[in-house]
Amino acid sequence: MAETYDAVVIGSGVVGASTAFHLARLGGLKVCIVERGQICSGGTAKSCAIVRSHYSVPSNTALTLKSIEIFRNFADYLEDREAESGFVNSGYLILAPEGDMADKLRDNLDMQAGVGAETFPVDRQDALQHHPLLNLDDIVTIGYEPNSGYADPYLTTASFLKAARAKGVTVKTDCPVAAITHANGKVTGVQTAEGAIEAGIVVSAVGPWTRALTDPLGIDIPLEVSRHIVLTLRAGEPYRPDLPVIKDLATENKMYFRPASGGVVLVGTGDHGDPVDMPERMDENVADDFVLHQGGQVGHRMASFDNATLTDSWVGAYDITPDWNPVLEPADGFDGLHLTFGFSGHGFKLAPALGRVLAQSILGQSEEVALAPYGLGRFAAGALLTGSYGIGSIS
Repeated sequence: MAETYDAVVIGSGVVGASTAFHLARLGGLKVCIVERGQICSGGTAKSCAIVRSHYSVPSNTALTLKSIEIFRNFADYLEDREAESGFVNSGYLILAPEGDMADKLRDNLDMQAGVGAETFPVDRQDALQHHPLLNLDDIVTIGYEPNSGYADPYLTTASFLKAARAKGVTVKTDCPVAAITHANGKVTGVQTAEGAIEAGIVVSAVGPWTRALTDPLGIDIPLEVSRHIVLTLRAGEPYRPDLPVIKDLATENKMYFRPASGGVVLVGTGDHGDPVDMPERMDENVADDFVLHQGGQVGHRMASFDNATLTDSWVGAYDITPDWNPVLEPADGFDGLHLTFGFSGHGFKLAPALGRVLAQSILGQSEEVALAPYGLGRFAAGALLTGSYGIGSIS
């Protein structure tokens, strides 16, 4: 006998966990999450978990502002005194050199203020008060967000799943989905390794693995997967956990860095990365040339890291759309199927509020942030959500 639910969410990353929790909380639905491995074992596990509202697309800022509210009141929001996200309110500094990037940053600071973000320009002296290790000789424009910071991807996801279970959500791990089932233009559930699960609502939240579910349905999606490298570096003194997250627009690869546990700095890039065919077969090796290049950039921005030591590295997958923004909408021709993919490196910071807005949309409730701009049809219509900084996870 097939199990029956109101909704099935495929994927137990942070987007799937938040969506399932909100479907149960806002609609009282009987929800099942199905995960092919263990919880938080896909893209979320490799996330650098930066929490900030600085975007050049206003709807992204609107969503992340609501996510920041959730992070800042996490246990209360999840109605669980033990809920943890690991959020550290360290602040966020975005740096731009003279020229086009500085103009774009100034324009975006004005836009941010119009959307309600507490993001504002600061001078070098103010920036150094927040982060005294920085070299700002080549920087002319600086933005600062006092309410931003970073979190822990596993703690955040596990807490959403615990709160979801408290609302009656079932979580099935080691239960890969073989197919989304459908009949007469409607989804009927999923076929898993453990058998069929029937549901009139199916939410796909598997990021880089989305094509494995949509290709058999004949749904053509514009999705590219790329490989991104993260390093952690140690200098002579422990890197303080309260130092702001840094976004460096003076670097070609739009480098960012933040504190990480153990007194090290975590360093990533916001560029395109190397395309890969299958995310589960990504090359995990990190070339010495990349380490030297990235280490040199960090050493330039912070002289105390000029001779830093590499302590760790890992590789994660970005699921990228042509405009570096997600697709969030019901699938044409399959009533009840809702696609979420293409987060392009910024899904974590969107996820807490995005899960709520997705649930509102699925339940037919008023969306507190309109999801219409994130439709799949925007690519054919030429209505791209292109950020002013160009490609990259700061769109």
